[in-house]
Amino acid sequence: MRTHFIVVSVIALTCLSIVTVDAQRTRLPEGFIAEGIPKMPNPPGPAPARDLSGVWVGPQDEKSDPMPPMTPAGEALFKQRHPYGAASRDADLGASNDPFITCDPLGFPRNLIAHAVSGRGRFIFANAPSRMLIAYEQQRVWREIWMDGRALPKAVDVRGMPESRLYGHSVGRWEDDHTLVIDTTGLDERPWLDEEGHPRSNAARIQERYTRRDQYNLQLTVTVDDPKFYSKPWTFMRGNFYWVLGQEFAETFCIPSEGIEYRDSIARPSGIQIK
Repeated sequence: MRTHFIVVSVIALTCLSIVTVDAQRTRLPEGFIAEGIPKMPNPPGPAPARDLSGVWVGPQDEKSDPMPPMTPAGEALFKQRHPYGAASRDADLGASNDPFITCDPLGFPRNLIAHAVSGRGRFIFANAPSRMLIAYEQQRVWREIWMDGRALPKAVDVRGMPESRLYGHSVGRWEDDHTLVIDTTGLDERPWLDEEGHPRSNAARIQERYTRRDQYNLQLTVTVDDPKFYSKPWTFMRGNFYWVLGQEFAETFCIPSEGIEYRDSIARPSGIQIK
């Protein structure tokens, strides 16, 4: 029977997963370097030129720079958002209005955080005519990265221009044989930037830099430039991704009917308020 995973964050499950992950880190199965990350041959082979195709898992060792001050518009929107779990800004949980509770799309770049109980996510690079596709294990969504030299839209949601998108409009280019640079703009403003509910505007420009260090290691740096909501650009994340042994790509869905069942049978009876 096919197994689907509910990826609605649950306080109890979150705590349990943290304990489980900590335990696994202390007694990893032989052949693994971290939870879910198999040990690959050492030393690895060289990185192929201009080729990221395949399944990768991560991020590992994820880090970011301090978030810059928000503009008044950014602060106003941030105050309307109420995260859940450990990300909550309040002493009590209160009511959360995270759109993902009801399985709305995570959007970009929040999906890069690999939002799942395990804290690990997989994605796959694949090639198509004039573009590169990136498909994510989480919710089985995919992005289209145009590689034909086209320009990004100068604006969205105005006459004569395209509509904004939950995952934005993206173009890519090879900086050298091992570094792919992707620029994204035209984002729909409804999804959150991160787990805490920070906003990102439809004028934001987000850049990903994927550097394939060798056969099995891929580094990602993401910068966010959003003058509508933030005082200056900053590095949103730095993380390492690893080649997946066996190249398997699982199903990980947030299922609305199961999310509603969790809300009504577990969350509310236990005192967790969900708007």
